[in-house]
Amino acid sequence: MNKLAKLFAAVLVFGAAVTPAIAGGYYGALDIGQTNAKDTCTGGPAGGCKDTSTAFRIAGGYQFTPMWGAEVSYGDYSRSTLGGATSQWEANGLQASGTGTFPLGHDFSVIAKAGVARTDLSATATSRSATSTTLGFGIGAQYDFSKSVSARAQYENLGTVGNTNTTGTTKITFVSVGAVLRF
Repeated sequence: MNKLAKLFAAVLVFGAAVTPAIAGGYYGALDIGQTNAKDTCTGGPAGGCKDTSTAFRIAGGYQFTPMWGAEVSYGDYSRSTLGGATSQWEANGLQASGTGTFPLGHDFSVIAKAGVARTDLSATATSRSATSTTLGFGIGAQYDFSKSVSARAQYENLGTVGNTNTTGTTKITFVSVGAVLRF
């Protein structure tokens, strides 16, 4: 068994041992941040292309235990322009993830997620699009203001999306801050 598998098994055992109570909580979240679509500007005119864009995501989830949960989300990873003309790329997608919340103090936690990201990438200059299903993962931090309201900051990697023959491919990452409301 490799080291990563041993670490994962240890985290699962630790989580089961320290979370005997069921958390039982639904939550909603709204995140805003910046995407980076690496390689979208390769081959474009110098200085005329932006591979970053403002983006948002809306999410809903359920916390099964204080440490483990699941989340589904829709993200509009926005668009970028090429030389002030029409959009060069547009991306949006759905994501389903397992989540982990690891307390570091009374109200502060490290959060992690891993799951499936289904992303649509459109190259508007060629009117072509491609849908990709990839492994999405992320890490971040969360601060609980109360039992109902939290703030979080995250870095997520949505993988390489697109199609080499139609839209080209790009690796999309998303850095965000957001609010979490528990029901």
